[in-house]
Amino acid sequence: MPNPARVGVFLCRGGLGRSESLAYKQLRWAAETGAPGGRLYEISKACQPQGAAALARLTQEHGLTQVLLGACPLARPAGPLAEALAQKGLDPSGITLVEVCQRPAEGMEQCLVERGAHFALCQALAALKDRREPEPQALQTRQRVLVIGAGLAALRAVSGLVQAGQEALLLTPDKRLAPPEPLLGPEAAQAASELAQALKENPQVTALPRGRLLGLAGSAGAFQALLRDQEERLLAWEVGAVIMAQGPPLELNAGPWDLEPSPRLMSLEALAALAAAPQHLAKLLGASAPRLGLGVGLEREAGPLQLRAALRLGRLLIQELDAEATLFTGNLKVAAPDLEELSQAAKSAGLRLVKFTAGALHPQASPERVLVEYRDEILERDLRQEFDLMALDQRPAPDLGYAELARCLGLCVQADGTLQPDAVNALPTLSPRGGVFLVGAAQGSRDLANTLDQVDEALWQVRQLLGAGPTSLKAGMVKVDRKACALCLTCLRVCPHGAMGRMERRPVANPLICTGCGTCAAECPMNAIQLINLEDARYQAEIKAGLGTAAMAAQGELGREMLVLACANSAGQALQDARLNGAAWPQEARLVRVPCAGKIDPEEVLWALREGFDSILVLACHDKACYSLTGNAWAGLRLEHLRALLGEAGFAPERLMSARVAPSMSREVMGHIEKALEETRKLGPSPLKIEARVRDLLSPYTLRMDRSYTIL
Repeated sequence: MPNPARVGVFLCRGGLGRSESLAYKQLRWAAETGAPGGRLYEISKACQPQGAAALARLTQEHGLTQVLLGACPLARPAGPLAEALAQKGLDPSGITLVEVCQRPAEGMEQCLVERGAHFALCQALAALKDRREPEPQALQTRQRVLVIGAGLAALRAVSGLVQAGQEALLLTPDKRLAPPEPLLGPEAAQAASELAQALKENPQVTALPRGRLLGLAGSAGAFQALLRDQEERLLAWEVGAVIMAQGPPLELNAGPWDLEPSPRLMSLEALAALAAAPQHLAKLLGASAPRLGLGVGLEREAGPLQLRAALRLGRLLIQELDAEATLFTGNLKVAAPDLEELSQAAKSAGLRLVKFTAGALHPQASPERVLVEYRDEILERDLRQEFDLMALDQRPAPDLGYAELARCLGLCVQADGTLQPDAVNALPTLSPRGGVFLVGAAQGSRDLANTLDQVDEALWQVRQLLGAGPTSLKAGMVKVDRKACALCLTCLRVCPHGAMGRMERRPVANPLICTGCGTCAAECPMNAIQLINLEDARYQAEIKAGLGTAAMAAQGELGREMLVLACANSAGQALQDARLNGAAWPQEARLVRVPCAGKIDPEEVLWALREGFDSILVLACHDKACYSLTGNAWAGLRLEHLRALLGEAGFAPERLMSARVAPSMSREVMGHIEKALEETRKLGPSPLKIEARVRDLLSPYTLRMDRSYTIL
């Protein structure tokens, strides 16, 4: 069982005279009453080195594992506080800051107590009650890593693993470890060839050319990979992680026209290979001044690698073969540092650029020539040109084999043909399955520099994941009630990182990749899953502490009360920056941070409305920007369903509001809260508010019956 946490409550006295104010005394009384174990400490100016050092010293002397600090926004765990904690060897993540006072204005010595600070402090105290410290758990991770793919990206990954002392299992789709990649340039080809030669002789590397992945069971740190080699033998390997570098098959990016490669129509990659031997290309063309056409982005927008190759090829063939070269492009995006200079140099050498809109270019290939008809947007005329040779860039064209490979990895082929989900926080290498990393063509990168950066990032992620074998970490974040579990496996399906697995027919979380987002707990139909220190009962106590009391209702002091459920990764950061910049917290709003919007349980929302909140505002990440990949999507579905239920019950669904916030939106987030409060004032008091306060008043005199009793 997890050990009880040693929690200490610190209050910052602020500047001169604040400790004598009535508002501060009320905070101190609340802290003395609610502090776990009665451990209340007062310090002066926690945002200054002297106050931060006192906090760190007291934390170490009393062996505190969790600290609740009531201070101004300047005292957040950074700056002097982070330095003081580091000197004592303490973890800044154990500090919970409650902003009970405003940031002092310039020239002011005194920090004024914030309106509603009493409620914020009571909520934080309720959330810290009976906290537990997860017990350390020893894990043995597999140090072998499976790398799928061939070429420079895969070989660089294998080389990095070997240098870190890990074993690598290289699975290549064909016989060659370093197949030609002419668009990357001769330097990349030379580097890939040297890496392939060195790795062939390394005992830490096992290469399976023309191998196939048949299945990947298990979870990060302890995968079981089922493979078939080129001799059709079945092999089973235990690996700790997977680096996927193999991209989907490619086809000509020819738009809606069904064009197949021919001697007169080829890919940029094929032309780049021919350009390495200009005499052979001149013999193929046959003309003294050949006419060359280049097409980039006829349908799917090309990346920097394709555009760079087209510009270099056009310039090279003009200089080597005295060719007449024309580049057709829908959008000349100079999205890399050298593309602007390269495009200007190519135009100076004689390369003609023709820009077209979608559907305005019509190529036709024959054995003797390529005819291109297009609409000149400047002259507003229909033109046609004949070319001796035309080269087009390529686009992903995943087939059934690639889809099967993705299925074995537990991934899905995306709309653009790659495996990388269209989510900002999945970049650059994360995949929806923890322990599987995407680089190069599998991730969608078509640029050499980006690909090499992705490989380095993936190697760092692998080292962080696997460590050096035996590792100890705080486990048990997800707790499953085995008696309540109905074996529906909903948690396995909704986990955004694939952290949930099965052991003895019951769900269990892999602590190596579980981020504690809480999506599994919120979606569990039997409420069999809880997060340690983030239980539903704890959230209910925190929500309840933010409500006015029955005594306040009797005195007519209850105003509008709005509950703000904020994602800690997005809105939480934005609110912190807003308060640091001097924004005042609205008195009518009560803030509860959740690890992810996916943790917001519908029962907690309905419970908050039943207890008398006038409205609820949910602040989540933007679409495709969730730190848990899909947490905001699950939250959106639940809120939509809840609004429908509230409408059917005759309760105004407008009282349940939501907004999308990014971590950088410190100005906009306060606007969302003010707008929601204005809507709340228009709606008036909740019809359940007075009933809830009366229920609180009568609660001490009400007999409660346990559900385990049965009346016969």
